Amino acid sequence: MSSDQIVLVIGASRGVGLALVQELAVKPNTQTIGTVRDLNAALDVPNVKFIALDMTDDESVAKAASEIPEIDTLIINAGMGKRDPVTTISTADLGTYLTVNVLGPHRVIRALLPALRARKTRRIIAMSSTSGSLGGQALPGSIGLAGAYGTSKAALNMLSVQFHNELQSEGFTIVPVHPGWVDTDMGKLHGPGGMPPATSAKAIVKLVDGLTTKESATFYKFDGEKLAW
Repeated sequence: MSSDQIVLVIGASRGVGLALVQELAVKPNTQTIGTVRDLNAALDVPNVKFIALDMTDDESVAKAASEIPEIDTLIINAGMGKRDPVTTISTADLGTYLTVNVLGPHRVIRALLPALRARKTRRIIAMSSTSGSLGGQALPGSIGLAGAYGTSKAALNMLSVQFHNELQSEGFTIVPVHPGWVDTDMGKLHGPGGMPPATSAKAIVKLVDGLTTKESATFYKFDGEKLAW
């Protein structure tokens, strides 16, 4: 086994995911792997290995998992989000949100459990959102993209808790993390003024580095603040 920490970022072609692999690539004693749906879309980032993975496709996920025998930390960044109120979105389109933002992470985690079990760190980070906070969204003037996106992120939060419940005896640390308001294509839907992706990524890497099993099943903001479910 490698003595380096091996970190896999799902969804690393742009935005926060790309910033995460760029941040991890300069960390000492760290092997970084990033996934993209299309390898032609992968940027040439020194010290980062890119592999193809579409988390909505069983065969794609299985093939990628076969190329990754061991990892310490899995960061699931891939997802989708727009301003889609639940009163107007079709049931089929809501299903697409769940397919990408909930079933995709479930598929990826299950496929990569052997690789995580091959190491001792066993961290799973699910990129969530304050849009998925039930307590936050119940307040006057809901924040973020809300609607269908918030619904899917609330489900992702629960998925993280359930994986924690079933894997905590094996020493897993599983947390959802809100990356903040970031200047990405999705972040721009909230308007101008989001932070650079590199700022969010740097803080997330620092947060993840400090996580232990005691923090598992805690909902975090990128800067370490604990968020209400």
